Amino acid sequence: MNPATSLLLTDTATRELRVCPALGVLRSSHWFSGFSAAALAQLAASASIRAFGPKQQVALEGRWLGAATLVVQGCICAIRRIDGSRELTLETFRAGDVLVDALVHPDNTLAGDSLVAVETSVLLLFPREEFLAVTRTSPEVALALVRDFERRLSRVKALAWGLATTDVEGRLYRLLLTLARDEGEVGAEGTVIAHFPTQRDLAGRIGACRETVSRIVADLARQGLLTLRARRLTLTPGFFALARATEVL
Repeated sequence: MNPATSLLLTDTATRELRVCPALGVLRSSHWFSGFSAAALAQLAASASIRAFGPKQQVALEGRWLGAATLVVQGCICAIRRIDGSRELTLETFRAGDVLVDALVHPDNTLAGDSLVAVETSVLLLFPREEFLAVTRTSPEVALALVRDFERRLSRVKALAWGLATTDVEGRLYRLLLTLARDEGEVGAEGTVIAHFPTQRDLAGRIGACRETVSRIVADLARQGLLTLRARRLTLTPGFFALARATEVL
């Protein structure tokens, strides 16, 4: 089992990893932290830790992972190819998210998405049968799954509503406003988002292609409405004025 010494965990959890890597990860995860000690021990006994480098493939399109997967560190994208060449990011999973697609009722007639690590990522994998066994005996696991499915369904509904009622620019403005509200810090030059998502990530979250998002971001930068240095984005007051003018706020 890979000790994954680069995990972004608390000091206590890091010490635990030296003894039992999987149990230390589970105890420090907001998704699993409320589970009983027995459930955590049962999951940890069957789990394995794997690390992936940037752009490394986690699962090929059309193939199932065969496991419930916790993203401990990094970012994983579910990607579907279009016309054999273009790629569409359908969903993004960040640290703390759990992938359980096709876990309860695998259906091999549906094509699975390709999973790719956007950056250096560490995953904790639980074999399907062992995870389902814990679910059957631990109500807290089933409730956690329901909450996660509700969150993902709400995100899909919001995207569907945006696709039906707003153009790409409007959807991107709304996403930037959400990021500013949830992750931004107000400074002298504007609202700063210290760890800005990649343009592929943004495109997947608003149902657009990366090239379109890149063009809009570049246009906003030319107007002085935002600045982007590496992964640090600053939204100026002018951007919020534009969002108000276009009735996005």
